[in-house]
Amino acid sequence: MSTHTLSAGVPVYHQIAQVLRRRIQAGEWGQGNQLATEQALCREFGVSRTTVRHALSQLKQEGLLSSQRGVGTRRVGEPARSKYVSNLSDPLHATLASDPRVVSSEMVSARGPIADFLGLNEGELLFKLIRVHYLDNEPLSVVESYLPALMQGAIDQYPHRSLHDIMWNDFDLKVAKSVHTISVSRAETHVANLLRIGLGDPVMHVQASTYLQDGRPIRWTDNFFREDRYQYTAEFFWEPPQSPAAPSGSQQERS
Repeated sequence: MSTHTLSAGVPVYHQIAQVLRRRIQAGEWGQGNQLATEQALCREFGVSRTTVRHALSQLKQEGLLSSQRGVGTRRVGEPARSKYVSNLSDPLHATLASDPRVVSSEMVSARGPIADFLGLNEGELLFKLIRVHYLDNEPLSVVESYLPALMQGAIDQYPHRSLHDIMWNDFDLKVAKSVHTISVSRAETHVANLLRIGLGDPVMHVQASTYLQDGRPIRWTDNFFREDRYQYTAEFFWEPPQSPAAPSGSQQERS
């Protein structure tokens, strides 16, 4: 009987590979130590040996495991690295010195909540820019930005300058604030490919809604971060509590 609850919407072998990947990265199996047998993994996850072998094969392709006849499967990957951290008081990538690279830029039709946020009719054109941020030459995040159509005019500048700089100086779009909504989601095909992770692997999704100084919405952004490389820290400052309100009416002193 399985000791794990597996999701119906994600291939089972992907989910098993994710569990085993975390065990390896957490150092639960040391360098050269033999892993649990295929039979034990079959019992633990309640799946067939074919499914377990498919999961192990995925980890071998990633260079985390190796197998040898008569020896079994062993860990060969490096220990997990520390996660990069961004503080809530800073933009998502500002303190990390990441290297953003433009993947694509195109005009697309406004749909659903993005159209509603930007005040566009369904089907109106807007500018979509996709960039991947790299650290140590490995992908950290995929950033999908949806912007007014006029910003296609700076298409030659996006590989060289920040989006904030272009909006502010080239289009006189004075950005004032953004609201971040954080959730955990599963990597879809295009995100998984760009981040070099498995389909359905967990990613931190930060949806940012950006507004101008006059309150107008100007930019919708979907940020997808590799869960194993990034964490988001919020810092709050607490004020002293207000004094309790005096009770209504006052009790007369005894004479």
